[in-house]
Amino acid sequence: MFEIQILAILSLIYISLLSLVTIINFFSPKNKITKLIHNKFDMEYRSVLMYCFIISAIGTISSLYLSEIKDLEPCKYCWFERIFLFPLVIIYCMSWLKNDKNGIIISLPFLIIGIVISLYHYSIQLFPVEESCEIINCSSPYLWELGFISIPLMAFFNFFGLLLIIVNYKILSK
Repeated sequence: MFEIQILAILSLIYISLLSLVTIINFFSPKNKITKLIHNKFDMEYRSVLMYCFIISAIGTISSLYLSEIKDLEPCKYCWFERIFLFPLVIIYCMSWLKNDKNGIIISLPFLIIGIVISLYHYSIQLFPVEESCEIINCSSPYLWELGFISIPLMAFFNFFGLLLIIVNYKILSK
C-alpha cells in the first residue's frame, strides 16, 4: 500500500503548507508570500473555483480508489463524508464553467458539515467506543499511516483545505 502512504504524506504536506499560508495571510495580507501567490497563481474567484474543483476531484477519486480498487469497504461515517464531498466536484465544476461566484457560497455548508463529520469519525478512531458502526468497526481503522493519518483524517484535510482556499481568497481579494 505504498500509494496510500504517498497520499497520506501529500495530504499532510498540502494541509500544513495551506494552513501556514493562511495564518501568514490572516495576520499580514501584504506579505511576500501573498505577492508570490498573486504572481504565480491567479487568485480571482474563477481560479479559486478551478483550484477547489481539482482538490475536490482528487478527494473523490482517492475515496473511490480506496473503496473500489483497494476493496476497503466504507463505513456509515465514510458514506456521510462522501455525501458531502462528491457534490462539491459538481458544484465547483459547474460554477467554474458558468463563471458563477455563488459556487463558493453554496459549497460552505458542505465543507463545514464535512469537517464536523470527519472530525467526529476520526475521534471515534482515537477514542474507541463499543460499537460505532454496524458493518465496519470504526475503532480499528484500515489505515494508520505515519502513526496518525487515517481515511477520516485525510477527508478532514480535504474539506479543511478547500475551506482554507476560500478563506485565502477572501483575505487576498480585499
